[in-house]
Amino acid sequence: MLSKPWMRRRHLPLTFQALLGVALALAPELAASDLATAAPIISIRARSDVQLRSVRRRDDGLVTVSGTVVDRASTQGVGGLDVSITIEGTVYPVITAQDGTFDIIATASAGPIDIDIQVAGDDRFDPASLTERGVDPSRAPVDLTLDVSTTPLGVLVTADARADAIRVELPVTMRFSAADAAEPHVDVQATTGNPVMMKRADIFGPGPKRVRARFAGDAGHGPASVEATFELSTGTRIDLSLGDDSVAFEGTIRARGTVRDEDGAPVANAAVALIAGDRRLGATSTGADGAYRIDAAADLLGAGKHSLQTVAETSERWRRSSRSGPAFINISTRRPAPVGITIAAFAATALVAIGFVIGRRRPWRKPEPPPAPSAAQVEVRGGLEPVRASLVSTLRRAQDHGFAGAVRDAVRHRPVVDAELLVSLGTEVRRAVSGENGTFALEELAPGEWSVRVAAPGHVTEHFSLTIPHRGELRGARIDLVPVREKIFTLYRRAALPVLPSPDLWGIWSPRQIVDHVRAAVPPVRLAELTSFVEEAYFSARVPDEGLLPAAEAKVAAALAERAGAAL
Repeated sequence: MLSKPWMRRRHLPLTFQALLGVALALAPELAASDLATAAPIISIRARSDVQLRSVRRRDDGLVTVSGTVVDRASTQGVGGLDVSITIEGTVYPVITAQDGTFDIIATASAGPIDIDIQVAGDDRFDPASLTERGVDPSRAPVDLTLDVSTTPLGVLVTADARADAIRVELPVTMRFSAADAAEPHVDVQATTGNPVMMKRADIFGPGPKRVRARFAGDAGHGPASVEATFELSTGTRIDLSLGDDSVAFEGTIRARGTVRDEDGAPVANAAVALIAGDRRLGATSTGADGAYRIDAAADLLGAGKHSLQTVAETSERWRRSSRSGPAFINISTRRPAPVGITIAAFAATALVAIGFVIGRRRPWRKPEPPPAPSAAQVEVRGGLEPVRASLVSTLRRAQDHGFAGAVRDAVRHRPVVDAELLVSLGTEVRRAVSGENGTFALEELAPGEWSVRVAAPGHVTEHFSLTIPHRGELRGARIDLVPVREKIFTLYRRAALPVLPSPDLWGIWSPRQIVDHVRAAVPPVRLAELTSFVEEAYFSARVPDEGLLPAAEAKVAAALAERAGAAL
């Protein structure tokens, strides 16, 4: 650092040498101090809810209070949390059991009482609180339970109520919504013991759902509520139409169609492949309206009459794949090339040679590369990446019946361990799990078009098809899985990008800087809720589940609708 002649110590005055020595001695401490102040440690924890199950006065005049602390996202009980219950100024500490429940016995005066519950939280969960006023311990506590059964068309829900272990018939309100979003919702009035049938279309289509039954209380019974989650599955229907029944050998096969679920709703982002027997001619994904289009060269099939089909695969586990009915096409025989084309080819070759000679006599300038896409426009994608075929392998007959390679993280390019691969052909199903380096291998697969599903905790499930046998391109293949938190942050971009000073900052700022900037801008209600949701999913120590994606999409849509309404 002091190697330049004008900075060598022997050429500096003594006073300046002393000041320079002090500055060099203090530099490490100042740098450490700057790092300490510039890089605060931020801890993001999951959210918890506290539920009051019962308040009952005993024969000796004491009052029993019981409740549960649950994880808000999964509704599972959380054990080991400190809870403080305040009744008439007296604090009763307790620790939740393994299933999240807690119970205390307290002294209280006659008549209704106020109850304040505080959950301290820990390094896993944020604090939570609940205050109930005017609770009458003399009323019998009600134990509500839910029996949820999914059907091919929807769900059948039955609420059961017991007071003092005796079944009672009480009015309840059932609220149906998405599993991780309170809005939109549907309320249904029901009576305990009587089943309620809800169709998929009545509760916002298929996917993960939540139902909450609540009894408001009456003169003899205290209020009660209970929640349950379930998943509504659906099949898909794909149709296929060809632009022409007959195509020239040198022409193009144009396949068009749509993918819809059993309720008639379009299915977006479904993987669609065009196949002829066991041959795959092309692939694409559906748009927001469920439509797809695939163009394939007719010479891939050769002359004659051929039967074509399309296969649809979705990334959601609650949507089943489907196959279209057959469509037939006639491909004419190859026509000989006209003599004029041969003459034109020779003429073009001569012109290229002349241009090369002329170009060698002119000064050469290196062309500027095209501008790289903005980081704000780049979206990480997963899927199958086959091995690039060599010239020799393309001439070789398809005879390889194996599928082997590695599963890796699409963002950090690290191996994904314990990823589950399920490959199916009709009723035959084969399974493999990736090892320490993310590697896997499946051998002796039967000929045909295999459907593949690759899933790993914390990653978005990938679906695609394989044609067996192959020419070696599926040996050493790579499967990229997109982390769920990165997918959620990608969805967040649509809503947060207009708030940034410049769109290009999306590729420059860190996720923490982006979230903090949106918060500092005092966003509208829906965008603020979305930002809190993204902050918890992206920065929490817990690995987010793929089931959060529908909630993320719904919150992004709500934030965009809110902005559009404000603009009007």
